[in-house]
Amino acid sequence: MHKIIIVGGGLAGSLSAIYLAQRGHDVHVVEKRGDPLQENSASADPLSSRAIGVSMTVRGIKAVLAAGISKQELEQCGEPIVGMAFSVRGQYKVRELTPLEGLFPLSLDRTAFQRLLNKYAAMHKVKYYFEHKCLDVDLEQKSVLIQGQDGTLQHLHGDLIIGADGAHSAVRRAMQSGMRRFEFRQSFFRHGYKTLVLPNAAELGFRKDLLYFFGMDSQGQFAGRAATIPDGSISFAICLPYSGAPSLSSHNRDVMAGFFSRYFGSLPPASRLEMLNQFIALPSNDLINVRSSTFHYKGNVLLIGDAAHATAPFLGQGMNMALEDVYVMVSLLEKHGEALAPALADFTRQRKVQADAMQDMAIANYEALSNPNLIFFLQTRYTRYMHKKFPRVYPPDMAEKLYFTSVPYDQLQQIQKKQNVWYKLGRVN
Repeated sequence: MHKIIIVGGGLAGSLSAIYLAQRGHDVHVVEKRGDPLQENSASADPLSSRAIGVSMTVRGIKAVLAAGISKQELEQCGEPIVGMAFSVRGQYKVRELTPLEGLFPLSLDRTAFQRLLNKYAAMHKVKYYFEHKCLDVDLEQKSVLIQGQDGTLQHLHGDLIIGADGAHSAVRRAMQSGMRRFEFRQSFFRHGYKTLVLPNAAELGFRKDLLYFFGMDSQGQFAGRAATIPDGSISFAICLPYSGAPSLSSHNRDVMAGFFSRYFGSLPPASRLEMLNQFIALPSNDLINVRSSTFHYKGNVLLIGDAAHATAPFLGQGMNMALEDVYVMVSLLEKHGEALAPALADFTRQRKVQADAMQDMAIANYEALSNPNLIFFLQTRYTRYMHKKFPRVYPPDMAEKLYFTSVPYDQLQQIQKKQNVWYKLGRVN
C-alpha cells in the first residue's frame, strides 16, 4: 500500500482518489475550494463562473464507469447528446451523430458530477484537505507544504504526489524548478472567454440533445459554444479577443448589444439583455495551451489532466483526456504490480503522444469554428457519404469516432489527415 497525495480535488483528482482508494492505497487530496457536498461551500463559486459547459464523451464515460460509479447516477448529471448544431447567419445546420458503442456523450452539469465524485470518494474513506493551498512541493522528499484558510501550515509526506491541479499547476511548477532538462511551453489563444447562463433552454428553442456552435460567420472575430444542463438552463461560452470592439474588455453597452443581436438574434430581446448584463458584470477567463516534455519525475511525482496538457475547449476533450489519464494510470500501476517508477515512466511514454495529438486537433478545431468556411460543411457531408459508399477505403467520420469511441487521439489525428487528403482528391476529380 502506498500513501498518495493528490494536489487538486477537481474531476481528475477526485476520480484518481476513488480508483486508488479502491486499490487499498492511503489517499490524501489537497483542494483549494470548499467541500462541494456542503450546501454553503465556497467550492460553488469558481466552478460555475469559469467552466465552459463540458461534454463527457465515450472515453470519459468509460473511465468513470470503470471506477464502479453507477451509470444511472452519472446520467443524472447530464443530458445525452445526439448531434451538433452550427449557427450560420441566423440558421442552424444540424449534424446528427450515430452512436458506435452503445453509449451517448453527455452534456454535463460539472457541479453535479463533482458532487457525485466526492460522494464516492467519501465512501472509500479518501481524506480531503478542503480550503487548503499547495505552497510548495519537494520532489525528492515527496512532500507538499499546504496552508489552510486560517494560515496554518502543514507538511504532508507520501510515496507519490499526483498533480491534478490544473493549467497553473503548483506541482508542475516544482518540476520546472527542480528537474534538469524539463521543457515547458505555455501559450495563450488570441481569445479568452466568458460563460453566460440562461434559464428555460427549451422555451428558447434549444434542444437538450444538441451541442451548439456559434461564430462561423464572424470572420474569425468570435467563437461560441452552448449546451443545456439538467436543470433546464443553457450555458454559453462566449470567446472574443481581449481588446477592440466587440471584445472581452468592452463595456460599451451599445456595441455589445449589437453583438448579441447579430449572433443571437433568434433569442427574445429579454434574453439578449440578460446575456448583455452578465457579460458586462463577469470577469473574463483565459484559454491556455500547456505542453510539458514529461509527465513524471522518477517514481515520485506524476502530472495528469490540465496540469500536464491543458488546451482549448473546442474539441471538447480536455476533461475527457484527464479522466482517461486516470484510467491509464491505474491500469499501468496494475500492469507493473504497483511499482511506481516503471508505471510512471510508462505513463509518460503512452500519454505524451496522445496529449500532443489531442492538442493539435483542438487548435485546428478552434480555428475552424471561428472562421467562415463553407468547405467545413461540404467536407463533412462528403466524408460521411464516401465512408458509407466505400467503407473499406475511405476513413470514417473523425467526429463520430471522437465522441462515440475511445480510439486513441493519435489514430484520430491520422484519420483527420486522411480525410483532408481524400477530400482534396475528390474536389480535383
